[in-house]
Amino acid sequence: MPTTRFEYAILPNKAPDDQKEASLGRASEPRPQSLFRRYLISILLSIICVQGIGLVAMLAGRSCRTPQSRLYSPVQHLVDEELVVYDTSFEKDLSPFQIPSSPELDKKWDDLYNFGISRIPKHEAERLPNKTSPIPGDPGFYIAGLNVFHELHCLNMIRKALDPDYYPDSNMKTSEPSRKHISHCVDWLRNSIMCHSNTSVIVWQWNVHLNQSTSKARIPHSCKKFKPIQDWGKKNEILADYDHTIHLEDAPICCVRRAFSFSFLYSIHDAGAPLQRLFFRRIKCLNASGF
Repeated sequence: MPTTRFEYAILPNKAPDDQKEASLGRASEPRPQSLFRRYLISILLSIICVQGIGLVAMLAGRSCRTPQSRLYSPVQHLVDEELVVYDTSFEKDLSPFQIPSSPELDKKWDDLYNFGISRIPKHEAERLPNKTSPIPGDPGFYIAGLNVFHELHCLNMIRKALDPDYYPDSNMKTSEPSRKHISHCVDWLRNSIMCHSNTSVIVWQWNVHLNQSTSKARIPHSCKKFKPIQDWGKKNEILADYDHTIHLEDAPICCVRRAFSFSFLYSIHDAGAPLQRLFFRRIKCLNASGF
């Protein structure tokens, strides 16, 4: 009987087409390192986006700052500093305001502040930290007064109270309204002195005539130039009689008085669309009002 011969050959594990499909399958599978990189980029983009929103909110509310920040004033563009050495106000080094009570002295004081009630346009009134009233009969203008002029008025009231013989109406012993007014003025000036806290340094030097160290009062002080502020007051003085009895309805002034934080922004995002619309409408109101 003829013998049948069989030949054996090693079969490939996969057909050529199967090998190609397997290779393509492995290439399409995401690697762990690529997934991590994608997640990291997504997180970074989210952080940048939130920071951008925070920056927009901060810029929108830049004029409605916390009380620790600089408050708006219609004369802030005029503020300039200079070095001033005060008169010692003793003996021969007296100032022009240290003359006896007289009409001449009264005029000197009046010329410092008797224009102190001002009128400002609405776009400036909107930027004040407190709302002020419109002026009846003067559309578009609002009443305002710089504190420096009020303080000079207070100091002048105290000056008159120190000479009740010449100014009997300012006698605190005989006039109860005068006593209350002077009490207000003293405490107001106390607050102002503490608020501004002049940090100029008084020094002690040897006095050969007294043969001892004495305080030196003629020292430089860093001061705001008063003349430009005084000129502004004269230029913007309210000339018409202001009727305190007339109440004018006025449009509300929009101002977000809060500090923005990332946690606040996250809470807006979590609260949904209604709060988001309110938040961005407030920002739009700030920008439209000139804040």
